[in-house]
Amino acid sequence: MTQSSSQASSNIIEIAKASTPLKPADSTGELVVKGVATAVAASVIIQSGRGVAIGISRHPFVVFGLGIVAGYLTHKYRKELLTITTKTAEQSKDFIVQQQQNIKDLMTDVKENGAQN
Repeated sequence: MTQSSSQASSNIIEIAKASTPLKPADSTGELVVKGVATAVAASVIIQSGRGVAIGISRHPFVVFGLGIVAGYLTHKYRKELLTITTKTAEQSKDFIVQQQQNIKDLMTDVKENGAQN
């Protein structure tokens, strides 16, 4: 029974893949409409978020409760937070060293090209 159901589901997937037509490239007008719709959605989300934040901040017990929850979660996951922070600091140091090396290489290339001209 499991073999027949897995075969049936794989057949359905194959049929679905075969039946979906290829989408033509979006026109410029469609891209503009999508951009405007995305901007409107982002604006609505931001405005509603502001209303929620203002509403929450006006109730001291809610703010106190959120502080307790934040403290509890910070204490509960403190080891994970420390390891993530340490890894992030190490990666940022490595990134800075790599960028300094890239700048030194770029400067030597510029000096060599300047000397040749």
